[in-house]
Amino acid sequence: MMTALHNDDNNQSTAGSNWRIWSVIEQLEASQKQETADIITSKVIQILHQWASQWSGKQGWQTLLNKKSLLHEVEESIVSLQILNNWLEQRSSSNPVILVDVCCGKGIFSMLASYLYRNKTTTDVSGIIMLDKQDINWNHVTASNEMVLEEGEDRPLIETWQCNLHEIDSVVKRLEAKENQLALVGIHLCKQLSPACASVVNALGPQKAPFLCLAPCCLPLAARNFAKTSRHQTNAQREKKKTTISVRTYESVEARESRNEANKRRSAARKRTFFDQPCILCSEIHPVQNCGLLPAAENEQMIIFERAASLRPCWKCGQVGHQKADCPNNVQESSKPQLTLPPTIDLDLSVAFLNNTKAPFDCYCGMLASAIERDSVQIIDSGLTNTNAHYDNDANRENWNAQRKSLYIVASSF
Repeated sequence: MMTALHNDDNNQSTAGSNWRIWSVIEQLEASQKQETADIITSKVIQILHQWASQWSGKQGWQTLLNKKSLLHEVEESIVSLQILNNWLEQRSSSNPVILVDVCCGKGIFSMLASYLYRNKTTTDVSGIIMLDKQDINWNHVTASNEMVLEEGEDRPLIETWQCNLHEIDSVVKRLEAKENQLALVGIHLCKQLSPACASVVNALGPQKAPFLCLAPCCLPLAARNFAKTSRHQTNAQREKKKTTISVRTYESVEARESRNEANKRRSAARKRTFFDQPCILCSEIHPVQNCGLLPAAENEQMIIFERAASLRPCWKCGQVGHQKADCPNNVQESSKPQLTLPPTIDLDLSVAFLNNTKAPFDCYCGMLASAIERDSVQIIDSGLTNTNAHYDNDANRENWNAQRKSLYIVASSF
């Protein structure tokens, strides 16, 4: 039996020797020799060596350590970790933060951060949250957390949240429940996800979320559609095309709760049937007229029907306690409450294509950065290149994202 287990270990080791993590380590080590060595890259190389030695060839780790894009994701994570670490060293507060890995994918950034901020440096990072809409196999994260809990490793634990970043109010409310300040990192957020991430940061406010490192992946659909058709349309046709995106601005907790309550009343006012409401007699979901507990006497029924009607929201204002015919709201002009929208700033992305002095993606990042409400907002060119994308104002207007691996928006308060 021991011989069979030993042979299995050898087979796994042999298979793991061909995994991409080894070539990633070699390429990072080679770049360190050619350039000035930096501390973060050196530490990441040490972490990758540990991972490769522990997990190469083992079941459950191939999708992380042998994935085709591993080198690119590690490089992008190194840039984000360098930026994050600089901010942690400069900030005035000594309280640890919680890292939020936005649209995390397999969570390479989170895994590296967990190992980077271990032992004495856990005073900087107390925990890590990975969030993504997709149903992703995060078994490697579970295994990593087990090492912390069972083997006593001094590393930040990683939480995994499956949630939709576009549901901004829900995400903000969940993040607000965390006691510590938050540092958000979003690497390669596609299309509308980057504005959504900026919206979450603005909505949280600088006290709760003083740091954001955001690397947009590509232009939102509004800009892409404009680019595809703008050359073949008249000015009048262009004006009809939606070329703007909205980014949330700060909204207090009280104002957000008031807005949500107003929209609940609006939804109630728009609903002309109440078959999905609990019956006032038995709490089951059905009209009170159909309830088996309804008394036989007509006068008693009328009292119950009137009481049920008094609990229904007014079809005009959405408030409970009166009907539309008796509505006291004289200020509201419309027959139903208006939708209450959160505060936003609108960005017209057509500028990214009409301004010929810059590449569209560069211009878009500048516009997005201008909408982020923090003391310091800057765009950092990481030097990473995307060899598959080129932009030429005259010859090739289909490739708009030439700098999409290069530019990082960094917003912070200290």
